Amino acid sequence: MYKRALLLAAIPAAVLLLSVASAIGGEGSGASVALTKKDGGSKIKVNSGSIIQIGLPENGSTGYAWYFDNLSVDYFEAVKDKTVTLLPDEKTVGAPAFATWVLMAKKKGKSELKLRYYRIWEGPQSAVDTFNVHVEIE
Repeated sequence: MYKRALLLAAIPAAVLLLSVASAIGGEGSGASVALTKKDGGSKIKVNSGSIIQIGLPENGSTGYAWYFDNLSVDYFEAVKDKTVTLLPDEKTVGAPAFATWVLMAKKKGKSELKLRYYRIWEGPQSAVDTFNVHVEIE
């Protein structure tokens, strides 16, 4: 049942990413790129002004959440972030969630987007998962 709920939840998560992209589509001069967990470790090229969306699963009821590891404000502007519960009944304790961030590539250069999954009170060194993408901005 849990796997089915996650499968059904993938649809709203994808819709959320697309709705965020369409809502801010006019802000950047470049295209929009959507990244998910499967894109971790990859390299991407975007134009200055492009929108980069990151969507990662998390379960805040366990205390774990994704946090940026030194987000370069020289290269990226944080436009929006949001976490949504993936089950229809948002009052379900322990329900999986989907965290999203929308960033704008600001200037030409190379940088890395890196996030760590940990409990805030245990600190980044206790991360149980990481997500990173090397970004070249043209």
